[in-house]
Amino acid sequence: MTDFPPPVPRDDYVAPASAPAPAYAPATASAVEGVQGTHPTFNKMAIWGFVIACVGLIVFGFLGALAAALSSTGLKAIRRTGERGKGLAIAGICIGIFDFIFYLVGRFFL
Repeated sequence: MTDFPPPVPRDDYVAPASAPAPAYAPATASAVEGVQGTHPTFNKMAIWGFVIACVGLIVFGFLGALAAALSSTGLKAIRRTGERGKGLAIAGICIGIFDFIFYLVGRFFL
């Protein structure tokens, strides 16, 4: 981190005269909505993939494969469109793969 030197006092400095404050237009409803609506939305496929992966942990079925597929489709869409939910998609893929492997081990080896 760069440390800046302390300011040097100057005796010949004269503060500028204060300018009148600019007049601002009153905010309209559309202007306020435009400011508040700037966040991208969450990807629905990523959300559903994560939810199904979490449900698959309780059910221990083949839902893990479905969750991983939905989450990977959501992750591709997030990369393409810039939506939110990348963490949910990655978590859905990981949990879904774990769930499906646990299902296969329980089904064929136990």
